[in-house]
Amino acid sequence: MNFRRAFTVFGALALTVSPSAFAQDANQGKAQAQSEQRKLTNDERREYTALNELVDAVAASKQPAPADLTLKFNHHFLKSNNNVYIPYIVEIGGGTFTSFPITMYVRAVPKGGAATPAPAAAPKPGETPKAADAAPEWPFADAYFLEQKSLTTVGTAPAVARAMQLPPGEYTLYIAMRDKPGKDKKAPLKTVVLAQPLSVPDLNKGLTTSSIIVAKGLDPAAPGEQLTGQQQLEQPFTIYGYRITPSFAPTIPQSEELLFLFFIYNEGVAASGKPDLEVDYHFYRAAEEKPITRLATTAFNATTLPGQFDLKVGHQVFVGQGIPLKSAQFTFEPGDYRLEIKITDKTNSQTLTRNVPFTVS
Repeated sequence: MNFRRAFTVFGALALTVSPSAFAQDANQGKAQAQSEQRKLTNDERREYTALNELVDAVAASKQPAPADLTLKFNHHFLKSNNNVYIPYIVEIGGGTFTSFPITMYVRAVPKGGAATPAPAAAPKPGETPKAADAAPEWPFADAYFLEQKSLTTVGTAPAVARAMQLPPGEYTLYIAMRDKPGKDKKAPLKTVVLAQPLSVPDLNKGLTTSSIIVAKGLDPAAPGEQLTGQQQLEQPFTIYGYRITPSFAPTIPQSEELLFLFFIYNEGVAASGKPDLEVDYHFYRAAEEKPITRLATTAFNATTLPGQFDLKVGHQVFVGQGIPLKSAQFTFEPGDYRLEIKITDKTNSQTLTRNVPFTVS
């Protein structure tokens, strides 16, 4: 079966998320460039404090999670030079926020750890409390103040795109959002808190891949564009010189294409100094074990990779395929399917399989 497009790009992938604004206010995030730092306004600080305390109460089971709206968390995992980079989109359903800027607070709590940190020791008489004591250090925590124009959409639903970095492990992710308070302090505010289990894989061990990203679109970023940590947080799917429009819906119209992207990590090094990989693609109907069609094997080795490709300086194989669902070669009739991606590392005979379920409408 022929495919419409395939590509491989390379480079050292440096994805860095900016330290949070509220952490900076607590004298943290010293490594961040001064140009990216800013102080919270009094209103922002009040909103951050309110949602921080609300998450404390929900995490400690002192009150049920508010659910005036619904939140759906969609995410991917990629290897970075620090921990695991997690670009994500939060879909907002069940209604809309009406008073902007809305506040969004995100906190990752390790499983088995305390839901809320122990309170700081009381200062001695005459001693000023340390600012850092007011902002406990979670593996990740941040607050955002979102204008309506900063929201994206998933289908017709408003959504927020952001990113975080976490070490491998098991977490509970808390996402809290609420309307901006109005002049009437007693008026109810639309508020929602989502508690989401999150299992972050270790992408540094053995032959592995990033998440398989199914996308609606892939466009080159501006030539020479280098995002700051804050810009990377706000444009989380700008990766490796491309702007990716991810799709988290499993259904694809027959008139479109199945576009998928992924990175290969921790492959062996051949005598040429380059990887020696083969990638096979087989398509199955969901309930069947025999493939209905396949793509030609793709090789990534000394003869197919650019001469300057060098694993030693952090270059990574980035694989992409765009397969039309209706073509002269093969047509996917409406129904449920599974794409099996098999990666073989010929330097050490390791193999790895990934599966991508999808539905054609």
